[in-house]
Amino acid sequence: MLIKKERLSEHAEITGYIHERNRELGEEMTYPTMLVLPGGGFRFCSAREGEPIAAAYYAKGYNTFVLDYTTVSKKPDAGIEDPMQDVQLALAWLKEHEEEFHGTPHNTAMIGFSGGGHLAAASATHDELRPNALLLIYPGILSNPARALDCPDIIERVDEQTPASFIIGSREDTVTPPRHQLAFAAALEKAEVDFELHIFPDGFHGMSLGTEVTASGNKTNIDPVYASWFDMSVRWLARKWKGIDSNGKSVANYTVDMPLSKLMKNEHVAVILKEKIPAFDQILQNSMARTVPFNVIAQFEPDLLTPEMVEEISILLQTV
Repeated sequence: MLIKKERLSEHAEITGYIHERNRELGEEMTYPTMLVLPGGGFRFCSAREGEPIAAAYYAKGYNTFVLDYTTVSKKPDAGIEDPMQDVQLALAWLKEHEEEFHGTPHNTAMIGFSGGGHLAAASATHDELRPNALLLIYPGILSNPARALDCPDIIERVDEQTPASFIIGSREDTVTPPRHQLAFAAALEKAEVDFELHIFPDGFHGMSLGTEVTASGNKTNIDPVYASWFDMSVRWLARKWKGIDSNGKSVANYTVDMPLSKLMKNEHVAVILKEKIPAFDQILQNSMARTVPFNVIAQFEPDLLTPEMVEEISILLQTV
């Protein structure tokens, strides 16, 4: 393991835990990247949500980096733009050193906890440089006076450019209760952005991994059910990375099992549908037709979409 520290700004430093290539493990190996933003309400950066998180993802084959960003304890007159700028500097630095660190192109994820989740969500909805995947663990999304810094318009800025997101919360959390996570998930759904959301029944705020490693001797911070979020996130990321090509574009194997609304997002697929279905505009007028699998439309609109059309379109979609 190579450990690398880099000062990004007067009040921000990044620490990397980087895999080193060797003959035994594979000299051509590349590794996805995980940028960790600890919580702390912008008053400090929690150690429980920093290095232990980096170590956990490192063990799963990630190059991991913990960002110790600007907080009011370092800069009393800091504004939310200060840590947001730190995130931009970190993402730019990671991109600059991607080849040096043997990073897998377009496989950069960012994970934020509590206030760090607020920062991650703010950066991923406002700024130019964004990760390919976003993980938010008991994030504060809505405005909250308990935070030293605040970005109040996160929900308003969610759009189709927002990264696919993995979101965790719990009903026992009174600091960032489920309404925070649900609001972000609803905004993602409205923007038709991929996400996975888990709201656990138990788990206090600040559980981190939910294991003995991050419990700090407090048994209430240990919960095997809650701790399952980590393995869930690893599986979600593995599926996400399989869906990105070498140019950073989403790879979709378009099939007639997909809803019409999803098929229409690809301009080439849209052309095929319009050319092969004479009554396509009429089908679009039926709101239900947009949400059910395309091949199901033929069952309730047989005069407009025949089984023969579906079969031909199925073959054509394999060429997209």
